[in-house]
Amino acid sequence: MFKSLIAEMSEEERCHRLRLLLSYLQNSIEERWQRIPSITAVFVAEASFVLLDPSHDNYSTISKNLMRCSSVDMKTIPLFQNFFWSSSVSFKTDSLWILRLLYAGMNADDDAQIYIRNSTFEMLMSFYGSPLSDNMSKELIIQIVRKAVKLHKMTWFLVEHCGLILWLSSIVSSLCWEEYEDRKNCIFTQLPIILEVINDVTSARYIVEWLQKHALEQLSELSCHLYKLLIGDGELMEEQRTVNSVLQILRLVLKISQKRKVYQPHFTLSDEGLFQLCEAIDVCSKKKYSPCAALGLKVVLMSTPPTTVMGMDQENLSKFLSWAVRNAIQSESTKVLQPEESNYQMTAWSEKEEPEDSLVSKLLRWLTASVILRKISCKFNTDNIWEQSNINNLQFLLECHEKRFGENEVGYGCGEILAASIFYLQQLLGVNRRLLPSVVSALCLLLLSGSSSTDMEIWLGLGISLPLLLSKIRCPAEANPAWRW
Repeated sequence: MFKSLIAEMSEEERCHRLRLLLSYLQNSIEERWQRIPSITAVFVAEASFVLLDPSHDNYSTISKNLMRCSSVDMKTIPLFQNFFWSSSVSFKTDSLWILRLLYAGMNADDDAQIYIRNSTFEMLMSFYGSPLSDNMSKELIIQIVRKAVKLHKMTWFLVEHCGLILWLSSIVSSLCWEEYEDRKNCIFTQLPIILEVINDVTSARYIVEWLQKHALEQLSELSCHLYKLLIGDGELMEEQRTVNSVLQILRLVLKISQKRKVYQPHFTLSDEGLFQLCEAIDVCSKKKYSPCAALGLKVVLMSTPPTTVMGMDQENLSKFLSWAVRNAIQSESTKVLQPEESNYQMTAWSEKEEPEDSLVSKLLRWLTASVILRKISCKFNTDNIWEQSNINNLQFLLECHEKRFGENEVGYGCGEILAASIFYLQQLLGVNRRLLPSVVSALCLLLLSGSSSTDMEIWLGLGISLPLLLSKIRCPAEANPAWRW
């Protein structure tokens, strides 16, 4: 039909080119109702506009190709090499034209197969870091990658064979350099797209499982760069949506890390790192409660309780605990009024899970675990201690600690600050049989370490032996070397 319409037009040169273009497409169709790949269809459509304008930069290249080739190869991307690696004076325009074509032409798994077969993404990723790539080209390449990860077949190929996570990590790393040219513009244009790509990649459970087993280090490296960007860029903190996305990624990686075997490398944040994260989130939320603050606390509580928290500077520890307790309480009081985090929720564990503990409960468990782990880790051989028959009571744990280290193992004031926070959170929750043994153990380790038997008797003043009471309290689960957060 189109050929007959063109035949009725005047015999101008441009009409002749259009007839060649239609023949170019028609000659490659080998069977009835054959599907034409999107990239081929988009190329022919765009080429038809170019051929109507002899002054167009790409007119000569397309015309020569039509004169030289009688049909289009539907297993390749038409003229990709010619335009992408163009050596003409208009090479930037040529590369941008084909990049836009690549973006528009990838819509189904069949299209993905063409891109894979022609090593298209390997070339795009390589070109991104070359001196020939300007900001517009880089943004288009990231846009193409974003569209690609919507296709499951392409997602797997990019992650396993193209090193997508490491490639994204290198981009985020470059954004951390203050000397990076046009850094601010890239942070606000490219970073949100990168975060969306990571979200889409980690929405596939099979991808997450593969990363957990074989490539958590890649996600850890990416997370470290995102963390550095988060705590070091004041302007980024103005973009709450971006901040929330970064926090969700950190939370995801910490969760994946928790599921790894004990002997495998893990991703963790130090106590200083947690404190800096809290300060950055406070800036973002303008020291008020916000979904960002609640999400930040969830990131903190997803990390393994650090054994060094009591080694923090007393002022920093006080600020950290104040921030955590305040946001945990406010989160619970506003939970009914707050919508679900659908906009920023990473979907890596999209299957229904058991309801999470309240943030107050989880913070209490996190703090008590930190205290108990501090007291038993690197202090004595926990494996040997646990094997002894009388490890099942708190009094034995206190005696072991006392014999080994004596008094004042905790920095001055830090133990009291921690104990006050733990006791306050316990009061908020009331009696909870599941938490009480760990809470009592943590408080005893903080407040009774270094106390003699006589001191313990005076503490009670009721004619009841405190050591006897402690011997009736089971040792907390956290004292078991096999315990995991």
